Amino acid sequence: MAYADDKDEAISIRDAQHYIVKPGLENNLTYIKSNFVKLTMAIDNLQQQNIPLSESIKVVQYIKRSFETLRDQNGKAVNKKLHQVLEKNHGLSALIQISNILTGETSENLDGLPEDLNCNDLVFYKYAPITSVDVERSFSTYKTILSNNRRSFKFENLRKHLIIQCNSQGKYMN
Repeated sequence: MAYADDKDEAISIRDAQHYIVKPGLENNLTYIKSNFVKLTMAIDNLQQQNIPLSESIKVVQYIKRSFETLRDQNGKAVNKKLHQVLEKNHGLSALIQISNILTGETSENLDGLPEDLNCNDLVFYKYAPITSVDVERSFSTYKTILSNNRRSFKFENLRKHLIIQCNSQGKYMN
């Protein structure tokens, strides 16, 4: 491990101490907290389970609108990056269109949505998550099923175990 001048301090500590005394740090931290704390709250909201798709879309639109009000150079750069990310996310555009259909905000047809989707399929999107957190959560939960000490699981027992896991994660809202 590499150390700084003082043999008791790591390079990372020395670097942190260097940046802590930089002029303007307090102002920058105040700017970040006052303008971007809503982003951390939005991320927390989007990571919750059983949130209606329409509510998730509203959270994203709220962040988008709030970043558009940033007028300084850093704020404009963050806003530009957000717009670039959202424009590249074609799945989000489809989810917005589906949400508008589900909430009755639009009467447009299914043009622009994947061809294999029909009106009956759209109802299953009512609680569709727009983040991958649920998928990651399920990987964490299910990794114990196929751990080294579970090599002799019979298929029927594996099926029962999966049913128990799915039912113990909470009920989905109708």
